[in-house]
Amino acid sequence: MIYLIIVKTKVIAKTDANNVIPTIKEFVATDSIMVTDEHNAYNKLHLDYTHKRVNHREKEYVRREDIVIHTNSIEGFWNILKKQINGIHHSVSPKHLQRYCDESAFRYNHRKALQDERFADALANCEGSLKWKELTRKNG
Repeated sequence: MIYLIIVKTKVIAKTDANNVIPTIKEFVATDSIMVTDEHNAYNKLHLDYTHKRVNHREKEYVRREDIVIHTNSIEGFWNILKKQINGIHHSVSPKHLQRYCDESAFRYNHRKALQDERFADALANCEGSLKWKELTRKNG
């Protein structure tokens, strides 16, 4: 069986169950296997998903069952995003954070594509233009 990892991002106010669970339900099909760490926000995922955990507090990072259980892929993505924000952009405003997250997810999801394929996909997904005035508007 081949497992496909696609990253989608959504900026949320707080990483508690009230914000995390609805966001997961928005993005992830209920027949999916959810692999997480031991963060409390994931405690009720077993109600809607097959939920597998690795316990980093107990120095567990990977486990073999019928599949390999780990969070290395998503942790790698978050590492890349943080380095992109700190190393390239140096800081981002909350107003534009979702745009930066979307860009990083696009790069991650197309990491195995050739440069010209990635460029063509980026252009194909453009929706008009973003005017400077709209970009810099205070309440938008």
